[in-house]
Amino acid sequence: MGGWIEAWIDTFRSLGEALLTVLKAELATLQEDLKGSGRHLMVALGLLGAALVVLFWLTGLLIAFLVAVLCIWLRVWAATLVVLLLFVAGAGLLVWLGLRRLRQIENPVETVRRHVDDHLDWLHNRLLREGRPPELAPPGIDDEEDLP
Repeated sequence: MGGWIEAWIDTFRSLGEALLTVLKAELATLQEDLKGSGRHLMVALGLLGAALVVLFWLTGLLIAFLVAVLCIWLRVWAATLVVLLLFVAGAGLLVWLGLRRLRQIENPVETVRRHVDDHLDWLHNRLLREGRPPELAPPGIDDEEDLP
Protein backbone atom coordinates (compact mmCIF):
# COMPACT_ATOMS: atom_id res chain seq x y z
CA MET A 1 0.00 0.00 0.00
CA GLY A 2 2.87 2.33 0.72
CA GLY A 3 4.35 1.95 -2.78
CA TRP A 4 1.75 3.97 -4.62
CA ILE A 5 1.78 6.70 -1.95
CA GLU A 6 5.54 7.03 -2.32
CA ALA A 7 5.14 7.18 -6.10
CA TRP A 8 2.64 10.03 -5.78
CA ILE A 9 4.89 11.85 -3.30
CA ASP A 10 7.85 11.51 -5.68
CA THR A 11 5.68 12.72 -8.57
CA PHE A 12 4.55 15.80 -6.67
CA ARG A 13 8.06 16.49 -5.42
CA SER A 14 9.50 16.33 -8.94
CA LEU A 15 6.64 18.49 -10.23
CA GLY A 16 7.40 21.11 -7.57
CA GLU A 17 11.11 21.06 -8.40
CA ALA A 18 10.38 21.39 -12.12
CA LEU A 19 8.03 24.29 -11.45
CA LEU A 20 10.68 26.08 -9.38
CA THR A 21 13.23 25.57 -12.14
CA VAL A 22 10.85 26.98 -14.75
CA LEU A 23 10.00 29.96 -12.53
CA LYS A 24 13.69 30.72 -11.99
CA ALA A 25 14.32 30.61 -15.74
CA GLU A 26 11.30 32.83 -16.42
CA LEU A 27 12.45 35.39 -13.84
CA ALA A 28 15.95 35.44 -15.34
CA THR A 29 14.54 36.02 -18.84
CA LEU A 30 12.19 38.70 -17.55
CA GLN A 31 15.07 40.45 -15.81
CA GLU A 32 17.08 40.50 -19.05
CA ASP A 33 14.13 41.95 -20.99
CA LEU A 34 13.62 44.69 -18.39
CA LYS A 35 17.35 45.52 -18.48
CA GLY A 36 17.12 45.94 -22.27
CA SER A 37 14.12 48.25 -21.95
CA GLY A 38 15.98 50.26 -19.31
CA ARG A 39 18.97 50.72 -21.61
CA HIS A 40 16.72 51.90 -24.45
CA LEU A 41 14.99 54.32 -22.07
CA MET A 42 18.31 55.82 -20.93
CA VAL A 43 19.52 56.30 -24.52
CA ALA A 44 16.19 57.88 -25.51
CA LEU A 45 16.25 60.24 -22.53
CA GLY A 46 19.86 61.18 -23.31
CA LEU A 47 19.00 62.02 -26.92
CA LEU A 48 15.97 64.06 -25.85
CA GLY A 49 18.13 65.86 -23.27
CA ALA A 50 20.65 66.69 -25.97
CA ALA A 51 17.77 68.03 -28.10
CA LEU A 52 16.77 70.31 -25.22
CA VAL A 53 20.33 71.66 -24.96
CA VAL A 54 20.35 72.34 -28.70
CA LEU A 55 16.98 74.09 -28.42
CA PHE A 56 18.37 76.29 -25.64
CA TRP A 57 21.19 77.47 -27.88
CA LEU A 58 18.71 77.78 -30.75
CA THR A 59 16.94 80.50 -28.80
CA GLY A 60 20.18 82.48 -28.61
CA LEU A 61 20.70 82.05 -32.33
CA LEU A 62 17.16 83.16 -33.05
CA ILE A 63 17.78 86.32 -31.11
CA ALA A 64 21.03 86.92 -33.00
CA PHE A 65 19.16 86.34 -36.27
CA LEU A 66 16.47 88.87 -35.40
CA VAL A 67 19.10 91.44 -34.47
CA ALA A 68 20.92 90.83 -37.74
CA VAL A 69 17.71 91.22 -39.75
CA LEU A 70 16.97 94.48 -38.01
CA CYS A 71 20.42 95.77 -38.82
CA ILE A 72 19.82 94.89 -42.48
CA TRP A 73 23.34 93.70 -43.17
CA LEU A 74 22.80 90.92 -45.58
CA ARG A 75 26.04 89.08 -44.85
CA VAL A 76 25.48 88.98 -41.09
CA TRP A 77 21.92 87.72 -41.17
CA ALA A 78 22.65 85.31 -43.99
CA ALA A 79 25.43 83.76 -41.94
CA THR A 80 23.18 83.68 -38.88
CA LEU A 81 20.42 82.04 -40.92
CA VAL A 82 22.77 79.28 -42.12
CA VAL A 83 23.88 78.51 -38.54
CA LEU A 84 20.27 78.63 -37.37
CA LEU A 85 19.23 76.11 -40.03
CA LEU A 86 22.12 73.83 -39.07
CA PHE A 87 21.04 73.87 -35.43
CA VAL A 88 17.41 73.23 -36.35
CA ALA A 89 18.48 70.25 -38.46
CA GLY A 90 20.63 68.92 -35.61
CA ALA A 91 17.81 69.30 -33.08
CA GLY A 92 15.37 67.64 -35.47
CA LEU A 93 17.73 64.70 -35.93
CA LEU A 94 18.16 64.29 -32.15
CA VAL A 95 14.40 64.42 -31.57
CA TRP A 96 13.80 61.87 -34.32
CA LEU A 97 16.43 59.50 -32.89
CA GLY A 98 15.08 59.91 -29.35
CA LEU A 99 11.48 59.23 -30.37
CA ARG A 100 12.57 56.21 -32.38
CA ARG A 101 14.32 54.82 -29.29
CA LEU A 102 11.26 55.50 -27.13
CA ARG A 103 9.11 53.41 -29.47
CA GLN A 104 11.45 50.45 -28.87
CA ILE A 105 10.72 50.38 -25.13
CA GLU A 106 8.32 47.65 -24.10
CA ASN A 107 5.92 48.34 -21.27
CA PRO A 108 7.01 46.26 -18.23
CA VAL A 109 3.44 45.03 -17.74
CA GLU A 110 3.38 43.80 -21.35
CA THR A 111 6.76 42.12 -20.82
CA VAL A 112 5.43 40.20 -17.82
CA ARG A 113 2.21 39.36 -19.64
CA ARG A 114 4.15 38.10 -22.66
CA HIS A 115 6.32 35.86 -20.48
CA VAL A 116 3.33 34.45 -18.61
CA ASP A 117 1.44 33.83 -21.86
CA ASP A 118 4.49 32.12 -23.39
CA HIS A 119 4.85 29.93 -20.35
CA LEU A 120 1.17 29.01 -20.28
CA ASP A 121 1.21 28.24 -24.02
CA TRP A 122 4.21 26.00 -23.50
CA LEU A 123 2.50 24.28 -20.58
CA HIS A 124 -0.74 23.67 -22.46
CA ASN A 125 0.67 22.84 -25.87
CA ARG A 126 3.86 21.07 -25.02
CA LEU A 127 3.86 19.57 -21.56
CA LEU A 128 0.24 18.51 -21.24
CA ARG A 129 -0.03 17.25 -24.81
CA GLU A 130 3.09 15.08 -24.74
CA GLY A 131 3.24 14.07 -21.11
CA ARG A 132 1.34 11.18 -19.64
CA PRO A 133 0.39 10.87 -16.02
CA PRO A 134 2.23 8.16 -14.15
CA GLU A 135 0.50 4.82 -14.20
CA LEU A 136 -0.28 4.24 -10.56
CA ALA A 137 -2.80 1.92 -9.09
CA PRO A 138 -5.75 3.65 -7.46
CA PRO A 139 -5.97 3.37 -3.71
CA GLY A 140 -7.53 0.19 -2.44
CA ILE A 141 -6.57 -2.13 -5.31
CA ASP A 142 -3.02 -3.02 -4.28
CA ASP A 143 -2.32 -4.31 -0.81
CA GLU A 144 -5.92 -4.06 0.20
CA GLU A 145 -6.57 -4.94 3.81
CA ASP A 146 -9.73 -6.67 4.94
CA LEU A 147 -11.73 -4.39 7.14
CA PRO A 148 -14.12 -5.83 9.78
